[in-house]
This record gives sequence, C-alpha cells and structure tokens, in this order.
Amino acid sequence: MFLLYFFFVTSLLTKSTRLTMIRNAVWALSNLCRGKNPFPKFEQVSPCLPILSRLLYHNDSDALADACWALSYLSDGPNEKIQAVIDAGTCRRLVELLMHSNQNVVSAALRAVGNIVTGDDMQTQIVLNCNVLPCLLQLLSSAKESTRKEACWTISNVTAGNKQQIQAVINSNIFPTLIDILVKAEFKTRKEAAWAVTNALSGGSPDQVKYLVDMGCIPPLCDLLAVGDVKIIQVALTGLENVLKTGENFAKVSETGYNPYAVMIEECNGKYNS
Repeated sequence: MFLLYFFFVTSLLTKSTRLTMIRNAVWALSNLCRGKNPFPKFEQVSPCLPILSRLLYHNDSDALADACWALSYLSDGPNEKIQAVIDAGTCRRLVELLMHSNQNVVSAALRAVGNIVTGDDMQTQIVLNCNVLPCLLQLLSSAKESTRKEACWTISNVTAGNKQQIQAVINSNIFPTLIDILVKAEFKTRKEAAWAVTNALSGGSPDQVKYLVDMGCIPPLCDLLAVGDVKIIQVALTGLENVLKTGENFAKVSETGYNPYAVMIEECNGKYNS
C-alpha cells in the first residue's frame, strides 16, 4: 500500500501542472518521508530525491517549504542518507533558500542544511563550499527565536568538524554574535550556542581557543554553571576545561609561569580543577 501511494504521489508531481495538485502532492510526499518510529525504508522513499531537487526551484512557497521538509526528513539519519541527499544536487539550492522571503521556507531549508552538516567532515565541507556561513550569520539576527536557535544548532555541527572548518566559522565573524547570544538569548538558544562554542574549544587549535577567549567566551560559560540543567553544565565544564588546558600550555612558555585563563575563570567565580 505504501509503495502504491508513493508511486501515485510522485506520478502527480511528474505530470501535474495545477498548483493546488502540486501543493497537495508535495505535502503528501513530505509526510511519506517523515517519521522516526520507525523511519520509512530509505530504499522506498529515496527515488523521490530527483523530484524534490527539481521542486526546490518551484515558485510557490508552500511547495518549496514542503520539499525542504521532505529533504530534512531524508537527511535525518546516518551518513549514507545524507550522502544520497547531497548526490541529488540539493545543497547549493538549500543554502540559497536560507535567504528566502518566506519564513516557512527558511525554517525548512535550515533544518535540512543542519541535518546535512551532522555528517562527516567531507559532507559538511560540501555545504561550507556553498557559502552557507554568511547566511547562518544573518539568521543569528533573525527576529524569530526558533530560527536563531536552529542556526546555532547548525553552527554547532560545523564547529564539531576539523580545525579548518572551525577557522572558517572564525573567518566569517560568527563567534562575536554567537557569544552575544550565549549571554542574552532565551535558555534553549543559549544551550545551542554553548554547544557551538564548546565544540570549537574542544577541537580548535591553541590560537583558535585564544581567539574565543579574547571574544569573551569565558564569562557566559561560567554563568551556565549556575543553571539547573545538568547536561548544559557538563557542556560548559567541557568548554572551560579545554580553555584551562590551553592556558596551561601557554603557562609553560611564559615568563610568569601561571595560567592566565585560570585567573579569568576565578574572577568569574567559575569552578575548575587545578
């Protein structure tokens, strides 16, 4: 029954020119690709990828949004699924849609892009090569809190990559805005920003850690130690631990011999192990 319905919907999208029919068919296709308990069988739904890739250029915002949601569902999973979505030629257009005038399209495209960059470093790099970082920087200033939160989450997946990808985020001047969000935003958004900063502190070079400290990452991470969320406290502690380790390396080659970052954390009343 699933395959019969799937074939019917994809046939409509291939043949129909009526807008209402296309809208309904894309919505149905999106729902066929949706679900986690269980996931739809990928081999059954992946044949729609070429159709979805073409729909990303449709003029109708409703059709566009549902096509993006379908791609977000298909890319939510292991790297093999992500690669299939990449191979369908969707990445550049999804990045372009992050700047769409319709917020529903932006939200759906952002989720799809965020899922793709959960993949391996090569898959993440494909999205970076599509110039996604300036778009994400702009979305960090969105009037919509959920968009800012999702943008932080997407960036956190990039900063979980290699040092070159962390440097790309630095070069895009994203961290000053990200750290401002870590200070001022709603708690759910601050949590995602904390992941983005801590991932960079964990995987970054000493110079990259120094840059983040210079940008003011220590005080807001220390502030998170006082929240009631054990998971985010662990994230903040991990970030501060990596700051301290970098400071210890600086101490070994300095004339003073002391860890400058330990002093900064003490001044913020942060707790650490010497």
